Amino acid sequence: MRGTTVSSPGLLLLLLAPRQADSEPQLPRASSSRQLADCRAGSASGSQQLFPAPGERFRRHPVGTAVLILLLLVLVLALGAAVAVLAGKGGAAAWAVLGCPRDWIGYNGVCYYFSRDFSTWEQGQERCSELGASLAIAKDEEAMDLLSRLCGNFGYWLGLRRRGERLHWGDGSSYSSRVPVLDNSECVYLADERFKSGNCSSERPYVCSKAQAPL
Repeated sequence: MRGTTVSSPGLLLLLLAPRQADSEPQLPRASSSRQLADCRAGSASGSQQLFPAPGERFRRHPVGTAVLILLLLVLVLALGAAVAVLAGKGGAAAWAVLGCPRDWIGYNGVCYYFSRDFSTWEQGQERCSELGASLAIAKDEEAMDLLSRLCGNFGYWLGLRRRGERLHWGDGSSYSSRVPVLDNSECVYLADERFKSGNCSSERPYVCSKAQAPL
């Protein structure tokens, strides 16, 4: 059988066109791939510059980061003290404060401890002494207001006692507040946001106080 002869020039070009296309190098396509890769690399580099990793940010600004952490810590402690004061009406809820032992409440440089056990006034003084403290002394109105809020309805012994006709704190200083002390008994306790006096041999919970340790 003889081969077929193609005499039409147009048909000949159509048959040869795919082979010529396959034989040509694909330069434009390779160039486009390189451009796309360069673009992605550039975008990644720009993102790293705009949004550095946390570790890289700390290495660049160590002092600023440390100051920010310290400020946040102080803010948390301040909020904790505020919550303890505002929410303390329900009882002597303990709040951890730097410079005060565990289960003590710190305020204005003084640590306070609200007992869970009951004792006479003298026994409360002895137990506070074992903790390196004394029955609570609250000479200013801010301290009195704090203790009133935290004591709630319970009657807590304070470090205030009648000596003769006058009331004296445990450190020997005279009671000079305008806040009245109800009744004329010897030992003073705090209940219902009022100072009251009662028999020293009665058993009540007690409040201890001592200076806050330096930080």
